[in-house]
Amino acid sequence: MSASCGLCGRDLEDGYLCPGDTLALAERLERMPKAYAALAGFLAPASAPPGERVSGSGGSRLPVNEAVLDLRYGGIALVLESWLSDVQASRGWGQPAIQGGVEERVRRAARSLSANLEWVASSYPAAGDLAREVREMEGAALSIVGAAPDRGRRIGQCVAVDASGVVCGATIRHQRGETKLVCPWCGYVYEERDFLTLARLQPEEAS
Repeated sequence: MSASCGLCGRDLEDGYLCPGDTLALAERLERMPKAYAALAGFLAPASAPPGERVSGSGGSRLPVNEAVLDLRYGGIALVLESWLSDVQASRGWGQPAIQGGVEERVRRAARSLSANLEWVASSYPAAGDLAREVREMEGAALSIVGAAPDRGRRIGQCVAVDASGVVCGATIRHQRGETKLVCPWCGYVYEERDFLTLARLQPEEAS
C-alpha cells in the first residue's frame, strides 16, 4: 500500500501523516494551553489613536481586542473539542466530556488529542486537515502574543531508515554550539562527520 502525508504530501508506505508533521502537531498541541493563557494579556488593544476616547461608563477605557476574544472564548477550545469529538467517533468511542472553564477545556482537549496521535497518524483520513487547522490556529495566536521559542536552524529531513526500509523524514534542526544532531522523532544521532552526508542525501524538495 502507498499513501501520502495529508499535510505535506510526502510519500508514505501507509498512514495519513508523516513522522515530521506528527511530531510538529504534538508540539503544537503541547503549546496550545500556554498560547491560550498568554492571550489573556492581549484582550485590550495595545493603543488607541492619540486623543481618541471611547464612550461609555469607562471613559477612556479601550475596547476589547476581538481577535483575542474569538480565540480565547470559543475559538481554540471549540476547534480542539470538535476534532477530539470526531476522532473519538471514528474510533467507535463515546463523545468527550465537556466540562470546566475554557482554559481547562483547552488543556483537556489538547491532552486527549495528543494521546491519540499515533492512531491519528496511522488510521485517521482527516489527519492532514487536523494538523493544518491546529497549525493555523497556533499561527493566529502567535501573531498576537509573539513568535514561538527559537527551535534552531532547519538542516533538512532525517534520512535514517528503519527495519522495514522506511525513511524517517522528520525535520532535523541545529542549535548554536551543538556538535551533533539528534532526530526528535526516531532518535538517530548524526555526528559532525555525518553532516555532509546528511546534506547530500536530502530529497530534492527539501534541499
